[in-house]
Amino acid sequence: MKTVFFDLDDTLYDQLQPFQAAYDKTFSTITEIPVLDLFKKSREYSDKVFTQTENGELPLEKMHQNRMIHAFQQFGVSISAEQADAFQQTYQEHQYKISLVPEMVRILEYLTAKGILSYVVTNGPSAHQRKKVQSLDLLQWLPEEHLFISSEMGYAKPQKEYFDHVNAKTKTIGSHCYMIGDSFENDIVGAHQAGWNSIWVNPKRKPKTVPSIQPHYEIHSYQQLEALIKELF
Repeated sequence: MKTVFFDLDDTLYDQLQPFQAAYDKTFSTITEIPVLDLFKKSREYSDKVFTQTENGELPLEKMHQNRMIHAFQQFGVSISAEQADAFQQTYQEHQYKISLVPEMVRILEYLTAKGILSYVVTNGPSAHQRKKVQSLDLLQWLPEEHLFISSEMGYAKPQKEYFDHVNAKTKTIGSHCYMIGDSFENDIVGAHQAGWNSIWVNPKRKPKTVPSIQPHYEIHSYQQLEALIKELF
């Protein structure tokens, strides 16, 4: 049976929304930096040091601080550690005020009505990711045991062991699994290595990080994703 696996951040909801809200509150006087570009730079840094954060080598609080200082530096602006901390506190508050992309609500309702099992597969700290799941009210469509969070597993996307562990726990086989995610490296490369089907959610039209790997499907809007889901399932 076909099974669907959703990434969480920037797939089921728009991660820029809480970032924008925190920026507007903390850095309202800095108007010359495009917030989307700043967000991308902050994500590049956190992705770069993810392994260090996951294994405890780099404390999470320090990573949050460093990524904003680093992101602003890319635009020639210096901020203090205190400003970075204030931003993170506000950002985290808004991360728990998130909502599903409207098309995702319809997709989840469609899959549920069709009897297609859905799971969430995400990297990140357990408590933080679980609070997001609760904020999105995802448990109305999938039970808690359908959540796979890297910090609880000992593996992280794109490691093949992560996907193999999920297959073992869900009693699924790769060729029947569909990975839906925004991160080319974590979601698409990881799915490719595990023999899963991949759907790259790429509305920002980011370039592939591994040119030799091709996703099975690439979509540039959530409307396209909804139409594709109804074709595949």
